[in-house]
Amino acid sequence: ERVGITISSYPVERDLKKPAKGITGGMARGIVVGASTPVIIGAVAPVPGGTFIGLLIAPFTAIAGGVYGATKGVPPEDIEKAQAALVQAIDRLKTMNLRQTFINEVVKLGKKRTGREFVKLPESGPKDPKEVVRYDQMKLQDIDNVLELRIEEAGLQGPYSFDPPSFAFIKVFVQLVRAEDNETLIDETLFCVSEVDRKYIGWSENEGQFFVDEFIACIPEIADKIVDDFFLVYPIKTR
Repeated sequence: ERVGITISSYPVERDLKKPAKGITGGMARGIVVGASTPVIIGAVAPVPGGTFIGLLIAPFTAIAGGVYGATKGVPPEDIEKAQAALVQAIDRLKTMNLRQTFINEVVKLGKKRTGREFVKLPESGPKDPKEVVRYDQMKLQDIDNVLELRIEEAGLQGPYSFDPPSFAFIKVFVQLVRAEDNETLIDETLFCVSEVDRKYIGWSENEGQFFVDEFIACIPEIADKIVDDFFLVYPIKTR
């Protein structure tokens, strides 16, 4: 089988979790955390009426959380400086044309590990997140299936706290489509998450180079996962 590979061209949704900003930001986040914590604990605790008890306590823990959070916010000027560095890092990533690097990596690994022929398709990928590309209406010569890559979201994810450590991540939706009738044969959402976590300010150090390096490192990792999950079958012992 001959597999054509294409990739989305629409902008990636960014999700950069930031720390609480200054006194007011820390207070606001502290109120939310303080109010929600007893309710969550009450819901999971093996105690009759635990959720109701948590709701009764929540107003008091919200006040305590707000007072505590007011001292835990990160100075606004530090956040703004870090944000500027990360924006510059994102701009550098854009100039690297990582989408084509991603396709090239899948083509290389696919040919090497499956014996199938993988080819890059011309600009035929989705240009909008909701677009359904009709590959069966294109003149795709000798292409049996199309492997469509959609880079949906990327950024920094971490717990909802005052200044939490976060992980760099990329979310990619992949589907294998039969070219003759546009039937989706298999699809999967894949994630790449950095092995190292850093605080928001830490990601911005060295002009955001840590941020850039993690996203570049994700390309071969996701490409390897795609080839494994979509084209290689490993026998599993039943006994």
